[in-house]
Amino acid sequence: MKLLAYLSFVSILATSCTSTRVNQAFKVGHLDEQASGVLIQELSSGKVVFQHHADDYFMPASNAKLVTFLEATRILPDSIPAYRYVETSDTLYFWGTGDPSLLHPDLHGDALLKKLRSTNKVLVLADSDENVRPLGSGWAWDDYADDYSAEIASIPMYNNQVRFSVKAGVAEVSPTYFAPFVRTGTSSFVQRDRNANLFTLPSVQTMPTVAVPFITSAKQTVDLLSFEVGKPILHLPKPYDASSVLAYAGKTDSLYLPMLHFSDNQIAEQLLYLIAAQKNWVGPTNKIIEKLTKEDSLLKPIKWVDGSGLSRYNLMRPQDIVAVLLKLKSELNEARLFKLLPESGRSGTIRKMAPDTPESRFYAKSGSFGNTYNLAGYYRNSQGKLFVFSIMGNLGNRSITAMKQDVMILLNALR
Repeated sequence: MKLLAYLSFVSILATSCTSTRVNQAFKVGHLDEQASGVLIQELSSGKVVFQHHADDYFMPASNAKLVTFLEATRILPDSIPAYRYVETSDTLYFWGTGDPSLLHPDLHGDALLKKLRSTNKVLVLADSDENVRPLGSGWAWDDYADDYSAEIASIPMYNNQVRFSVKAGVAEVSPTYFAPFVRTGTSSFVQRDRNANLFTLPSVQTMPTVAVPFITSAKQTVDLLSFEVGKPILHLPKPYDASSVLAYAGKTDSLYLPMLHFSDNQIAEQLLYLIAAQKNWVGPTNKIIEKLTKEDSLLKPIKWVDGSGLSRYNLMRPQDIVAVLLKLKSELNEARLFKLLPESGRSGTIRKMAPDTPESRFYAKSGSFGNTYNLAGYYRNSQGKLFVFSIMGNLGNRSITAMKQDVMILLNALR
């Protein structure tokens, strides 16, 4: 039956109107065989081309990053709030803002290190562990050693991950601070102790670079900063001083691009803490989201739990995602917006997804975990007409690859 429907769809594709084609495409795929919601809207006229359970709630996975992106672009300036500090005659007190660029392997931020190295005063980290929850609510407990589950911190460093590789039987550890905590074992993959920063490497001659999250805390941050600046650092938790200064360094777009193109969860989570720093708030994440929701009515209908979408507690509707996309389109320059979003067939997580019509393309954020695939963004067809869409597929007992194919059948009908 699906084959007959597909052949019928192909014959209709060339002659029918857009709404008819999309309706037929939906029947051809398997989205109606799982929990799915769709909303496709023509941008200029606001006309709804197709909808299916658009007002039902689904797990957004990394589509939640679009909400984080919108709030960040509204609140953060062009530059990253890198750290907060206040100086007395003999002491430099400093607080983290959540800046994820610090010693990140791709972003190479070093603003805080420069500040700490530039003074002979006593250095005191004033952050409190009470203002941060390292793991998000609803995250999978057994993902703690996977690179996409890096912990949240007031001062993240190295993307809160240790990187391991083996060349000619010799292990390389970055940062080298963690080298004394590494041993060789019999497992075929890198392991980390559940409750300690103790790592076990496989006994192999060659191994590509593997990133493993480390356990964060204010004490761990003090040790790492002391290691990097070559000076002792004290830890004395205290609230922000009224006279403290918020220092900026680096561009916020340098954070948005890897979050959207490569779905970097750690950057997404830390953006909420940057927002808090800009607002003179403190965490943890749930408090930041609660305050943002009180300020922005757009957020009230959704259940927003974390910045990255790792949590299965997040619940959003296709109409909520489309509302976010419409706000982004109205508030950001189109060239900037489409540069920061992955482009079909060219970049990011959708580089291997391309419309059948060569002149068509889409700029979108994907979101996936087991049994779930979502895609939301903007589709420009061969005639130059722009559509905004949210396609959400949950509880599909099929491969992510198969679910992507169903999404492409739907989008190709926009041609």
